[in-house]
Amino acid sequence: MKRITLITMAFMLFIVGCSFGELKTSASSQITVVEKDYSDDYKDAWIVAYDPNNSTKKIAIKIMIKDPMVWNLIETNKTYFAAYYREGNKPWELTQIAHLGDEKMLR
Repeated sequence: MKRITLITMAFMLFIVGCSFGELKTSASSQITVVEKDYSDDYKDAWIVAYDPNNSTKKIAIKIMIKDPMVWNLIETNKTYFAAYYREGNKPWELTQIAHLGDEKMLR
């Protein structure tokens, strides 16, 4: 009986411990890039973009880019389809980006 109680308590602690983490949010949308920039030490690169289909308000979001080659290929004043995510209050991070209508894109 003690063994079952101990296993049950350990299981409950595991479940509770796994459920309390940072909130992860992901999004995918069309974005129009209005700005590109990087940090003085070249370690961080980002874009500033907004969703052109949101007609009620143009809210700019800052999306961090991990790969410098991807950042180099992104152009300002162009519209892309992008997927991005963030954990808690950390900045958004790009996971995928493509030109609109690019059916031959590698996925």
